Amino acid sequence: MQDQSTGFRFQLNCYSCKKAFEVFEGTQAYDRAKRNRKGMYYCEDCKNRIELEARLELGRRLLTGRD
Repeated sequence: MQDQSTGFRFQLNCYSCKKAFEVFEGTQAYDRAKRNRKGMYYCEDCKNRIELEARLELGRRLLTGRD
């Protein structure tokens, strides 16, 4: 795999926290950003937080029997 300090990268803004972050060539995030520059992108911290919240909500729904 190519060293991330060299090569192409995109600087994007996180849709949630509005901080700038970079995606490097060869990653799925880079490919998505290259195809759709105006999309909504999340930094790793926000992406992990959103995923955790979704899992917790699913667990709550399964335990309480709500739909």
